[in-house]
Amino acid sequence: MGAACTSSPASKRSVAEGGVTFHRWTKDQSDWIEALVGDVPLVEITIRYRKKALVMGWPPRTAEGIRRRLKRMGYQVGARAGQWVTPGAASEMLGGSRYLVDSWLRVKRTAEILQPVRRGNRRFISRESWRRLARKRPQVLGGIDVDRLFNLLEDRALAEAVVARYPVRRGDWRVRCVETGQVWANATQAAAALPITQSAITLSIRQRRAVTALGMTFEALREPA
Repeated sequence: MGAACTSSPASKRSVAEGGVTFHRWTKDQSDWIEALVGDVPLVEITIRYRKKALVMGWPPRTAEGIRRRLKRMGYQVGARAGQWVTPGAASEMLGGSRYLVDSWLRVKRTAEILQPVRRGNRRFISRESWRRLARKRPQVLGGIDVDRLFNLLEDRALAEAVVARYPVRRGDWRVRCVETGQVWANATQAAAALPITQSAITLSIRQRRAVTALGMTFEALREPA
């Protein structure tokens, strides 16, 4: 008499390989995360999914697992996609250094408009907040290429209005040596007058510490944005 056929211990919704169980996505789970993509950053989707999973009895999933699932569904989830972007990603989109937006956020008026949201160890700014900045303080975005600005704002008319009003960057770019009190028109001129690079001066300003080679500390006399 033949041996009885036994069913696999793995359920229809999970597959066991090498001692690791991979949980298949159900339609309800996929539909739930799809409803959030684009409006909520990935880290927030992960947090919300974990809370929902506890209530619904869904399997736990990592941020990477959710990202891969969304990618298979045709969505691009990253620092430059969707309605939320990180300060660093926004800086790169605008063609500036990675610290460009960070310098703007140090100005109270600008930070109050952008209203960055912290999720885990990262900050995010909504595109709606960027559009609000373009309307209330367009000078902050002055001198930026219209296409780059459009990529961030996702509003062509608004981007063109900002560029038309502020085609070049405005502001006071003077740099002062804290120890000597000497002032230069900008960091480029200061670097030319001293045996030092412009990047070393801007780093000194940002980190508020002396340039080791000279023992000189620099500060910006202007309000960044």
